Amino acid sequence: MITFKEIDERIHHYEEEIHWCTNHIRNLSENIKIETNKEQITFFENQTMKMQFFCFVTTSYIDLLCSYKNLKRSKSNWENFYNLKIAYLIIYETINTYHKYKGDIYITITKEKIEFYERFFDMLNRELHEFKVEYKYEEIMPKIRNKSTAHYDKDFLEYYTSYEMLGNFETKDIIQSFLNFMNPLHYFTYGLSKGEIDEFLFINSWLT
Repeated sequence: MITFKEIDERIHHYEEEIHWCTNHIRNLSENIKIETNKEQITFFENQTMKMQFFCFVTTSYIDLLCSYKNLKRSKSNWENFYNLKIAYLIIYETINTYHKYKGDIYITITKEKIEFYERFFDMLNRELHEFKVEYKYEEIMPKIRNKSTAHYDKDFLEYYTSYEMLGNFETKDIIQSFLNFMNPLHYFTYGLSKGEIDEFLFINSWLT
């Protein structure tokens, strides 16, 4: 159970991480503009992509923490529904974007390190698979997104089915469960951006 104080501390810390990483991305962009060596340009581009991956994950993490905090403060069923459908949208889009970045990352990995990274992604993917099964990702999440969050369905009964479906879940459980995936992913992408992934700390991130 995360307290409000812990949520605020994490958000503040992760905001600082995003500012730090964004400045590095800007510097890399300027280096790419003036660099003439193709190998160096490729290096800068790969590093930019890794840092963008980290920024994306950190931003999603902050958004989920905000949703979780709002859910804990909800006083009505409709507030629960509103905050939970936003969390569903964040989770749905995070999963889709994660898969896109994962493919990009493999392009940057040397043959010597490919097995090392594959093991990490395999662990992340297994955690994600368990989440998808438990929360009926394929069945429910696209409908929540398309009928009541990213769009308002013209047929109100279609919209209202989202409200009824989400009433079947403990409101905060889905965010807590998804953070079991996001915690190691956040550490993993931070290690990518710094170029130093510690396997022991990565495994330990599942427990924090």
